[in-house]
Amino acid sequence: MITTEDGVVVGSGDRAFNYYDMKVGKIERIDSYAQPNTQAGQNSSTPVAEWNNYWFEFRHDDGSVSSLDGSRICSVAYAERRGWI
Repeated sequence: MITTEDGVVVGSGDRAFNYYDMKVGKIERIDSYAQPNTQAGQNSSTPVAEWNNYWFEFRHDDGSVSSLDGSRICSVAYAERRGWI
């Protein structure tokens, strides 16, 4: 599972908003190797067992694909409230 920038937990197949590219899409193919979650103050000194940030393939509605992590997406509802979509 992935936690978005606005704190929503999402997984493979869920829709979200990529605010770097300003596009809506869905999460596909989540990497199984965790990375440090810098949003939670983790870094390379944090024990690997505590790492909880995952990169994933994000397919936009226009068919383009990005490689992202949870700090690069937010829920569609949040993006709508902000007027981004």
